[in-house]
Amino acid sequence: MRRGLALALAALVLLAAPRLSRLASAHLLALDLLVPGWAPTVQSAGREPVTFDGGTADLYHPGGPPRGGLVLVPGLSRQGKDHPAFQRLARSLARAGFLVLAPDFPGLRAFHVAESDARAIVRAVQVLRAEGGSPTGILGFSFGAGPALLAAADPAIRDQIALVGSFGGYWDLANVIGFITTGWFEEDGQWRQAAQQPYNRWKLLAALAPNMEDPGERARLQRVAERKLANPGDDVRVELGKLGVEGWRLLALVENQRRDRMADLLASLTPAMRERFQRLSPSTAAGGVRARLLVAHGRDDDSIPYTESVRLARAAPNLGRLVIFDGFTHAFPSEGGWRSRLRQARDVERLVLLLDNLLQMAPSPLSSPPPGERIR
Repeated sequence: MRRGLALALAALVLLAAPRLSRLASAHLLALDLLVPGWAPTVQSAGREPVTFDGGTADLYHPGGPPRGGLVLVPGLSRQGKDHPAFQRLARSLARAGFLVLAPDFPGLRAFHVAESDARAIVRAVQVLRAEGGSPTGILGFSFGAGPALLAAADPAIRDQIALVGSFGGYWDLANVIGFITTGWFEEDGQWRQAAQQPYNRWKLLAALAPNMEDPGERARLQRVAERKLANPGDDVRVELGKLGVEGWRLLALVENQRRDRMADLLASLTPAMRERFQRLSPSTAAGGVRARLLVAHGRDDDSIPYTESVRLARAAPNLGRLVIFDGFTHAFPSEGGWRSRLRQARDVERLVLLLDNLLQMAPSPLSSPPPGERIR
């Protein structure tokens, strides 16, 4: 009987060992993310600039054989892949054993959101897999999460993707437009309002202006957005005086602050523009994502409401985990007193569980990377 008990305990230890090892790695990765440079790491990480057909990127190497590959997609940021926080994330993931490819997205640097971003992500995945980054995942952040999900549903790679992550992302672009302009969002059937930063309104105009059909209108609205982002008090009446009907309608949508006007203002846009907004929404493509999905969001996000991630998770066919952080805004821990610090302490456990799911990235359905161009 003692022998049988010993064998049973030994079997339990063997079964639990991978889980315990992965949890230990998740804790180290969480510590490395929260306190860069303090966590003991098994591996070091190197970074090198690379080029491939269609773009440039930074490639982060783990110190040993990679456990898989990750393509990282930033949000709307002038610094893009060169943002210090984004580089710290990529380096931490490489130290955790991933081969990380961080492409440059000129459009996202200019605050533009376009379908071409999804095509660029597809290309980056193909290049990373050819380099040996398999199993392969895509992690998208903020407005970069939309193109990441669209790419994960693309027939060219959807069977090659093991995991896709949406962090601070969105479900429907129209909902985000309404939130940024009016502050209103729907939570559990109730409408709630959050304070908005004026900066986000002009950032939104910069993101939407490239979808204008008329090149002249597009250029004028982009100039308005750039000037307002540089100086919110700048006088842009000369530019506004040159706008046509199409430009005024988009500007009216961006400047609107009333929830009851949102539907009419959206309907006033051209059918082509409304169709583009819809195609840029993960709601149109989520059903085609075959990879396991990780979703995370800050409850106090003042750029994209966390309810967008809840909608995405509810519709996902292969949800791995949904995490809502209480102590984070859009991209950074909330500032505040001891209550804020307590919320962030509780978030550490949620972060560890999220990273544990990331470290479970399963092998791709394809047994080996397909032939393709290697980065150089």
